[in-house]
Amino acid sequence: MNESSIFYSLFIRCSAQTQCSERGQMCPGLLREYLEECVLPVLLDGLEALLTEAQKHQCFQRKKTAFNGCDFLTEWLYNKNPQWTERTPTHFHNIPFVQDWFLKHPRKQLPVSLLLTDEQAAVLIQAFWRGYKVRVRPDVQELRQWQRELREENCDINKTVQDFWTRQENRVWSELVELDEVEAGVCVSIDVVPPTPQSRVPSTPTPAPPRADLLTPAEGRREH
Repeated sequence: MNESSIFYSLFIRCSAQTQCSERGQMCPGLLREYLEECVLPVLLDGLEALLTEAQKHQCFQRKKTAFNGCDFLTEWLYNKNPQWTERTPTHFHNIPFVQDWFLKHPRKQLPVSLLLTDEQAAVLIQAFWRGYKVRVRPDVQELRQWQRELREENCDINKTVQDFWTRQENRVWSELVELDEVEAGVCVSIDVVPPTPQSRVPSTPTPAPPRADLLTPAEGRREH
């Protein structure tokens, strides 16, 4: 039996018992029958699953948790709809009408404290406590005081670097000006001498006579 046939049978039973006060409106008896036979059988199972899931997230022991009962019930009813038994299980954020709603009404992110598990929160608390025990040591306090004073002295490090480079540029510029003045005061003349006729005649190198001392050993070997 589909939903329309159920609605028609309920309307017949309701009309036999009650009469609508205004035309075009559903009588209270029909509404009650529809809720009891169509809505509550599915909704009660969803509320039972909601309470079970809330216990898992310790919603009855803590003031704030990351669990959202409306999101869970929406996902459960969407997946357990008796009219869509062939529907595959879908996550809450993958439901089409939920995605359309979030596009128009984006939701704020949850605080990190609600997203951490008990083990993760314990690790963070222990790390902070160990760091605090180290920071309160006298030698560490002295070191931190020295670092604080050093930061105060070098708070305007950018201006210090800029002043340094400005002085360097001024010094280089003054040296360039002095060099230009020295070059302007010294007159350098270059005389171009034309070539003479003697310099135009190509000179032929004269071969040197053979040395006698180099031929003596060879002559001695011939005698032998």
